[in-house]
Amino acid sequence: MRKLGWIFVLAMVLISSTVVFAYSGAEPIKLPVTFLLTNAGQGTGRKMMEAQFLATKTFKKSLDFISNAEPGRENTFEVDFTDDQGNMVKAVVVAIGSTAKGLGASGITIDDEIARLNKMIEAIKKHNLLLIAIHIEGQVRRGDSANERSIDAIAPFADYILVTKDSNFDGKFTKLSTEKNIPLTILDNQLEIQKIIRIWYENK
Repeated sequence: MRKLGWIFVLAMVLISSTVVFAYSGAEPIKLPVTFLLTNAGQGTGRKMMEAQFLATKTFKKSLDFISNAEPGRENTFEVDFTDDQGNMVKAVVVAIGSTAKGLGASGITIDDEIARLNKMIEAIKKHNLLLIAIHIEGQVRRGDSANERSIDAIAPFADYILVTKDSNFDGKFTKLSTEKNIPLTILDNQLEIQKIIRIWYENK
């Protein structure tokens, strides 16, 4: 009987570990569909987030979200925030992070990228879209000019910010959240992202 009791306790611990996760700051906000998943800085964050969304088997690509590194880049007069059916998205999720390789592959400089991001922010304001800024790649995507400029181009205008603890190692996002009154959720680590995606899906 005692053995069965320990088995029950262990089972409950395992179940709870799949549901509860560690974060600090604001409660995860509602993520409406359809949303655009894009990037700032030409880093790998968008592809990482897309893989996380698909791995949870919750939000479906092309149905619930579209993924585009440079929405409307070919049209120099208007940023395109429409889904595959031509409908305007309700939110823009921006994964922030810059790499020299990403900029090189796109054939642009960080100055070009910041100009593009400024135009994207103007369009987001024009269409009154929800803006969610994400930084999940940690300290490796912090510190240098390209990464900090990418953060500064997007995060101050966000309606909500989601970062990992190591991305916020110097408290930059905490300070920004306080100064701009932006809800900020800080995940303990990158492994928690799928759990917050499931919360978003349940509350969409």
